[in-house]
Amino acid sequence: MVRCTGSRDGSEQQYEGNRRALESSITLCHTVRPRRFGANPEGRVAARINSLKQPCAQNGMTAAHYPVSTLGSRGAAARGGGGLSQRGLWPLLAVGMLLIVCSGDRVSVSMLLTPAVSTAPAVASEESAPTNSPGFIAVSLPSTPNISGATFAAPLDLSRIAVPPGNGALVVIDPGHGGDEVGTAAYGIVEKDSNLEMGFRVERLLTEAGYRVLLTRRGAGRAVDGVDGAGQPQGFSAQRRDLQARIDMANAAGAAVFVSLHSNGLDDPSAKGVESYYNTARPFSAESRLLAQSLQEQVVREMARSGYSVRDRGTLDDACLRAFQGVCFPLFVLGPSRVTTRDEILRRGGDPATLGFDPGQDAIASRATQMPGAVVELLFVTNPSDARLLGDDNAREAMARGVVLGTSQFLAGKSR
Repeated sequence: MVRCTGSRDGSEQQYEGNRRALESSITLCHTVRPRRFGANPEGRVAARINSLKQPCAQNGMTAAHYPVSTLGSRGAAARGGGGLSQRGLWPLLAVGMLLIVCSGDRVSVSMLLTPAVSTAPAVASEESAPTNSPGFIAVSLPSTPNISGATFAAPLDLSRIAVPPGNGALVVIDPGHGGDEVGTAAYGIVEKDSNLEMGFRVERLLTEAGYRVLLTRRGAGRAVDGVDGAGQPQGFSAQRRDLQARIDMANAAGAAVFVSLHSNGLDDPSAKGVESYYNTARPFSAESRLLAQSLQEQVVREMARSGYSVRDRGTLDDACLRAFQGVCFPLFVLGPSRVTTRDEILRRGGDPATLGFDPGQDAIASRATQMPGAVVELLFVTNPSDARLLGDDNAREAMARGVVLGTSQFLAGKSR
């Protein structure tokens, strides 16, 4: 996950990475004017938005499309790991997905983790599960809620998702990003790969402790690449489809807890440390807070026990991580069920097509996790000292132990 300070008041906003935008075209809000770039003694370049004549709505506004080739000598040049060359540091805000280039070689192009949505609750019911197949456990998913005019993400066919057998509590570990979404990339660390490797470490340690573990992805691709995505309506972008698949896996498998693994990124290279997120605007909010606190405490403690001093950035509520026109926007995987209406997008000057609305489609909606969940941000890829720790095997093992201890501490408390 990457955070960039792009507004005039310096408020932080969180985005997901998407390198593909560099390979074809980038959508720029015409109200953005870049500032001259200056290098510090280490050769790092900070790119900031100098001024905005008017805010770029989170769900889109009228703007021009600029192919990468037209950006001239400062055009965005893709590099390994999703970073940008020093001459390609344009602070970008993109219609619909809010793409932004933050700070040079250390931060990849990023996009908003969730499109603009309302927090209208969705009521889900259960439907029958697929038939058991050898080696797999049948799972059930909520059916499409009866909300007039809204198209919900169709439940994925998860009969091919192997749910580990046994009696131990089932923990879903969600390695963030995947596929063309690299997250943050800097100092030789690519977040999507780091998250996956950390997921395997956590899986091993949890299994040794007697838990059953389901990873939302086990390869370099998106989570949705591992399941049958044919049932997903066109109204969901690839990012939302991917994130919904992670939620569906956890719900369908009957997980006791959902833990999403990320590392942070910011255009300020001095920012560092560990932080964890939960959401108060959804069911299980009290339990999710305890989970996030437990993860935060144990990761920081295990790092200290192993001789690594890391900054404790605390536990944060993401219910209003971003706000626009009085509406709060949380992280997709932690937020409540939500509905985005065509009228809502049009009122904000956006184009529903940028969110994948089909002609005549009035609304799109999503499901939330049916268990406590938290996101843990394991250090800052964009900080030199944190990046060194992310590349250190012993430090990574300590962080994995912290995630496992935090999870088991939370589950032990629930069982009392």
